[in-house]
Amino acid sequence: MNRPSKFIIIVLLVSLVGSVLEIWGGSWDITSHLLGAPETFFTPPHTVLYSGVGISLIAAILASIILFKNKELRSTSLSFGLKLIIIGSVIQIFAGPSDYAWHEMFGTDGLLSPTHLTLITGILIQSVGIVLGLTRLIPRGFRVVKPATVVSFSALWFIVIAFIFQFTLPVSKGETMNLNPDPYVAGIILGLTMPFFCTLVFWGAAKSMKKFGWASSVVALLIFFNITANVIPAEALWNYLPWFAIAMITAIFADAIISNKIKINKLREEIAGGLVGGVSMIYSMPLVGMAYIQFYVFSGVSGYSLLPEFSETLGMILGLMSISGAVMGIIAVKFARKKIPIPMESTI
Repeated sequence: MNRPSKFIIIVLLVSLVGSVLEIWGGSWDITSHLLGAPETFFTPPHTVLYSGVGISLIAAILASIILFKNKELRSTSLSFGLKLIIIGSVIQIFAGPSDYAWHEMFGTDGLLSPTHLTLITGILIQSVGIVLGLTRLIPRGFRVVKPATVVSFSALWFIVIAFIFQFTLPVSKGETMNLNPDPYVAGIILGLTMPFFCTLVFWGAAKSMKKFGWASSVVALLIFFNITANVIPAEALWNYLPWFAIAMITAIFADAIISNKIKINKLREEIAGGLVGGVSMIYSMPLVGMAYIQFYVFSGVSGYSLLPEFSETLGMILGLMSISGAVMGIIAVKFARKKIPIPMESTI
């Protein structure tokens, strides 16, 4: 392994550790507040979250040093991923003290607030940079790269779901501001964006790693992130666990189809995309249910408190949405093939 490659991989791995802590800690923070945890800045989930921010800052500093010292690297496509890591980390550093100040001035806030949106945008940009960097190193054949790429795609997928939730879940009412979305607008946004971007990430993972099993591993790790952050802390929601088996089995079939383990001559990728898009809402259960429970209850009732009773009803709703989800999954595949280049050789 040459020195530039070694340093770049170290930077990407450090940044990946930071992003996973940020994403998992942020999701745990959402769940803890929904469970009624006190709304303060100094909480265990915030500790995990901002530990990740600190680690990400270290990675950004290292990335800046590499780009500054290696002029040849700055002209390659790999540098774009490093630049995104730097940009995303800078945004997060700005969001941290801003969030503290926001809490001090306005008290309890909701999921969507200017500081939360700033933070999650920074994490999203950083996560994209990590994925771009690792996928461009796959052709080099380093053993650590593909397992790290699995983690990076899972983390990216999880943060994409969290980003969509910012604009769709009815949990953005604070002490002084009510930023809850219109329920019908939220339902449309969810129905269009969740299957599209879930399929986009899955397709990118499958095409980048080019072998059956890797994309399925991305889904398995995504489900692990979701269960540990959003289901296990709330025992009343454990009845949602069997739903994830459906998503996992579907992902394995889609992975087998897109990698040609299951021989389908025509529209192979479209079929795989339709499968993933069709079950995409399951990847974001149970929190996604709050966007639909509000159609069945009076205003002011906590959708989260009703999730245990609505598990079967939500299953039927999401089942009906599987058709539109499959269509969006197919559209995502067609878009990806035209707009997303997959690296075929080394960029270093």
